[in-house]
Amino acid sequence: MKKVGICAILCGGFLLLLGGCARNISSSAYDAQTLGAASATYPCVVIKVRKVKVEEGERLEDNKTGGIMGAIAGGALGNAMGGGRGRVVTTAAGALAGAAAGAYAEKTLKSQEAFEYVVELQSGGLRTVVQGTDVSLAPGQAALLVIDPNGRSRLIPR
Repeated sequence: MKKVGICAILCGGFLLLLGGCARNISSSAYDAQTLGAASATYPCVVIKVRKVKVEEGERLEDNKTGGIMGAIAGGALGNAMGGGRGRVVTTAAGALAGAAAGAYAEKTLKSQEAFEYVVELQSGGLRTVVQGTDVSLAPGQAALLVIDPNGRSRLIPR
């Protein structure tokens, strides 16, 4: 029973660790490397808005951290449940199931809701920007398209 408690602690720590894996896609988040650098800013009008999902690690095998941690936790849990020769089987089965569950958990935790904006620049031309849901703009609304020196774009209300 002691091993099961340790597994629960491992799984909880694993989920906390993975929660920090998602990229910050907020329009208010800036990379420290862009501080003090001038960004290009263009007046524009929002033409179209739609809700989208931003995913990192599209395939389960792209989520190695979750897979490895899940395999460790699943293997430990399987080891705690098995006995004798069956322990090898339950450990291996637990590790395999844990690896799949961990990779899926990491993929889910790194998935975020976002808005895709199509804007028309005042100078002509269309641009598409995907960003977090912290700022909500509506079609017809005036905005500013900000492009930092690293190429990250964001829209802010004008």
